Amino acid sequence: MKSTIRLKFFYLLSVYTFLVFCLIGVLLFAFNIHEQLEHPAQSAEEAEEFFIIVGFMALLFPVTLMLAWYVASRLLRPWRSLLHQAEQIGNGALEERIITHNPADEVGRLATTLNQAFDRYRMLVERMERYNYDASHQLRNPLAAIRTAGEVCLKHPRTEEEYREVISDVLEETNRLSATVNQLLLLARCTTDAVLEQMRRVDLKTVLSDVVAEAETIGELRSLSVSLQCPYPSVEITAVPELLRESFANLLDNALKYSPDNASIECSIRLLEDGFARIEICDSGPGLTLEQKATVFRPFVRSRQDERGTGIGLAIVADVCQIHHARFGVENVPEGGSCFWIEFPMHR
Repeated sequence: MKSTIRLKFFYLLSVYTFLVFCLIGVLLFAFNIHEQLEHPAQSAEEAEEFFIIVGFMALLFPVTLMLAWYVASRLLRPWRSLLHQAEQIGNGALEERIITHNPADEVGRLATTLNQAFDRYRMLVERMERYNYDASHQLRNPLAAIRTAGEVCLKHPRTEEEYREVISDVLEETNRLSATVNQLLLLARCTTDAVLEQMRRVDLKTVLSDVVAEAETIGELRSLSVSLQCPYPSVEITAVPELLRESFANLLDNALKYSPDNASIECSIRLLEDGFARIEICDSGPGLTLEQKATVFRPFVRSRQDERGTGIGLAIVADVCQIHHARFGVENVPEGGSCFWIEFPMHR
C-alpha cells in the first residue's frame, strides 16, 4: 500500500489514541491498587471494576480507529480535490482552475498560488505556440528566397557581375534571417525568470544617450536630426541594461525607418509626479491608425505595410516593459508622426 498523507495521518491518530488509552489504563491500575490498599475488604469489587473498564476500553479502541480513519479522510478531502484538479490541469486542461470554497485557509491559499502559476504556465505555452508558428513563417521566407536565388543562379552560366548580384541578394536575405534569429533569441530571453537576476541600478539618461548617438550617425545619411532632451544630470532606475538598450534601439530604429528625409526625431526624458520616469521617442512619419495602435506591439505584426523589418522589435519593447513593470504606449502627434512612450518606475 502506498504511503499517503491520509495513511500517515491515520497512523498518527492511532498511535496517539493507543498511547492515551495506555496512559488511562496505567492511571486506572494505579488508582485501583490505591483503593485496594485503602479498602482491603472491597479489593475484589475494585478489581472487577478495573477489568470492566479495561475491557470496555479494549472494545472502544477499534471504534476509535474507525473514527480516526474517518477524521483523516474528512480533513484531507480538500487536499484530494486539489490534487485531482491539479492533475487534470497538468494533463492538458489548461483552461481549468482549482476551485476552493475558503480562499483564506491553507488549502485556499495554496490553490490561489497554484492558479497563478497555472495562469502563467498557460500564457507561456500559448505564447510559445504562437511564436513557434509565427517564427517558422518568418524564417521560411528568407530561406526560400536564398534557396530560389541559388537554384536559379546555377541553372545557366552567368557573368561575373550576375554572380555578384545573386551573392549580394543572398547576403541581404542572410542578414535579414540573422536579424530575425537574434530578435527571436532576445524575445525568448524576456520570457525567463533568469533575466530578473541581472537587474541592477541603471542611469536611464546614459543608456538612452548612447543609443541616440548611434542613431544620429545613421540619421546623417538621410539628413535626419536626432536629439535628446533631458534636464536632469541622471535618472536612475532598476533594470537590465542590455534589455533597456535593445528596447531603445528598436524604438529609434522604428523612428528612423518611418521618418522622411530631412525630418527630425525627438527623444526626451522627464520625471512624473507618481514616481515614474517617462521616455518619449517621437518620429515624423505618417502616424498610426487606431487598428495599428492596437496591434503594433504584437510579435510579427508590421505596421504601415513594412516588409523590411522582422516584426519583432516592438514586441521586444513590450516584453522589456513588462519585465520592468513599466507602462508603455503610442500616440499620434498633431504635427504628424508617432510618439512611443515608456514610463519606468524610479529607483527607490
